[in-house]
Amino acid sequence: MTNDGSNTNADGHASTLPPMVSFVAPSGTGKTTLVETVIARLTERGLRVAGVKHDAHRIELDTEGKDSWRMRKAGAETLLVGQNQLAWMSDEGTAPPLDKLVELFFSDADVVIVEGWRSAGLPTVLVQRPEVDDPTWHRPDEARIVATVHPDEVDAAVDVVLAQL
Repeated sequence: MTNDGSNTNADGHASTLPPMVSFVAPSGTGKTTLVETVIARLTERGLRVAGVKHDAHRIELDTEGKDSWRMRKAGAETLLVGQNQLAWMSDEGTAPPLDKLVELFFSDADVVIVEGWRSAGLPTVLVQRPEVDDPTWHRPDEARIVATVHPDEVDAAVDVVLAQL
């Protein structure tokens, strides 16, 4: 992605991704509650907000023996589409790049709030609660941190996101 938000898709055509802001913190800090409230405040302002959550653990949405499971086990990347939900499943060792996911699913969003993905090079809000200390957790690149907030500082976090638009 370039500085102006444009990107070249798989077909070689230019595309524009919505602004993305990542919220990162060790588990138990209150990051998800903060993100949830920030999203609600942004949507109250009329913004179309998309959310992407990175999970370091393997997520298993499929059920053994069901059609989508059988398709995936036969070797296909599988999209399971229901009345109001969508799930993409693959047995590849890595997830698609974040910008590709946003381009596919959220290109019409005004902003994408990302929880995690600290190595994606996004503007990053570091959520800190002094009593939560996880020595195994690695801070993101300092150059990407645009703000450090306590989970109770919702207005400050909203202002940081709005400044990225």
